[in-house]
Formats: sequence, structure tokens, C-alpha cells
Amino acid sequence: MSAVATSEYAPAHAELHLVTPSAASLAEKEMYRWMLWLGIPSLVAALFVGAVFATGSIWWIGGALTGVIGLISVVIWLAMSTCTNQN
Repeated sequence: MSAVATSEYAPAHAELHLVTPSAASLAEKEMYRWMLWLGIPSLVAALFVGAVFATGSIWWIGGALTGVIGLISVVIWLAMSTCTNQN
């Protein structure tokens, strides 16, 4: 008789449990979300301001104003969608 076929053999049962992310990992994820979404409109505005100084044409400032308006809109959206309730 083999060692596996003994009467002492009991089938293994896997224990499943929910692993919740830590508060630090949630805060880091939120930080990177804010940096990404605030960085894009800021970069757009900075590029258009650079174009104003590089070309001497004031019409490029419209793109910079659009970037600033986009930045304000993104700040409002981020503030409204951020969950600050920690369990």
C-alpha cells in the first residue's frame, strides 16, 4: 500500500480570505491620480505660454487660457471624486 492511500490522509482545504489594501497604498494611488490629472492641463498651459514667448504672437495665449480652465475643471472633479473616508 502506498503512503498516500493510508487512512490518515485528509484532503487539504484552501483558506480564502479577503486582503484589503493598506491606507498607505490607497493614499499613494490617490496621489498618483492627482499628479497625473493635474499635470496634463498644466503641461498644456505651459507649452502654450512657451509658444507665446517663442513666437511673439499673442494668439497662443488662448491655448494657455484653455489649459487653465481645464486645470480648474479637473481640480473640481478630483475634489468631488476623492474618497476621504477610511474604514
